[in-house]
Amino acid sequence: MMTLRTLARILAPVGLVALAACQTVQEKPSDKTGTSSAATQTTPSTPATGTQQAVAQPGAEQQAAPVQIFLADTQEQAGWARVDVQPNGALFVNPRAVVVREDLVGVQAGTNDSKEGLLALDLTPEAAQRLLQVTTQFPKKRLALVVGDTMLAAPAYGSPVKDGRLIFMVGTEANALAAARAIAGPEATQTNGKK
Repeated sequence: MMTLRTLARILAPVGLVALAACQTVQEKPSDKTGTSSAATQTTPSTPATGTQQAVAQPGAEQQAAPVQIFLADTQEQAGWARVDVQPNGALFVNPRAVVVREDLVGVQAGTNDSKEGLLALDLTPEAAQRLLQVTTQFPKKRLALVVGDTMLAAPAYGSPVKDGRLIFMVGTEANALAAARAIAGPEATQTNGKK
């Protein structure tokens, strides 16, 4: 119970930005083969325009911001923490993180064609497998990205997440760059990949 209270206290301030940075995923109609092609924000293709990649150096994780990705839902779930989000909604968050900072092998910031900020997180093979298992077990939920004590996004996924890379829409390019720097830590190197 203490974990739920702690999680709710940490996530409570994020109500102001949680849904502003989060877009609800719309499923596309089924094609002729009967399969649904869902456009998930957690697994789109590589950012279309400019990108910057931050590569963490050994020892940098001690000063880098904590990163956690939780399962979340807009429907109440037993044992999940309620987080009030603005303007007038609630998100229910599983207190056990699916992905943590140690599961990351890379972080990249960029924008899409609409100049919306994107944050890409590359996962270890073990974390990618765990994410696939969890998103298969809990279909059509959300993945809530928390950096430090701020929830940056909580996009829905329509099918199990099979990729070892998660891409979150985080509002602006400045948000994406700030989050990438916070995750990578002060000792990270930067590479530019403008297209």
